[in-house]
Amino acid sequence: MTSTFVQPQPEPAPGSDQSEAATAASVATPAKSALSIRLLEREYRLAVSDDEKQPLIDAAQRLDARMREIRDQGKIHAVDRIAIMAALEASLETVKISHETRRQLEQAQGQAYSEDLQAKLLVRLQALSQRISQALD
Repeated sequence: MTSTFVQPQPEPAPGSDQSEAATAASVATPAKSALSIRLLEREYRLAVSDDEKQPLIDAAQRLDARMREIRDQGKIHAVDRIAIMAALEASLETVKISHETRRQLEQAQGQAYSEDLQAKLLVRLQALSQRISQALD
């Protein structure tokens, strides 16, 4: 994800090198739009590309819901600690999914290798069977 926090910056003077550099940079990067998300009654403004907007909204809603669950359990009250716990849970979920995906990929590759090996063995056995048949004739 390449979203960034929106931070207002002063406009460079017209004709300055900064103005030309900013124009060149804006041409090289995809257009970004501002997006506001709320996490535990706090608003955050981000600059995101159009293709990241909806996934980021979905992720923010999911994160906000989990942060509220953690807060409502009553054990943790500090927002930063709630955020850390929610982030750790999300990271753990991502790692588990990654490991499962890797395991499934390795299993599929192993199965494909096994099927390829079986096909090669079948061809060799058929060739050997033909040679034996020819030798017996």
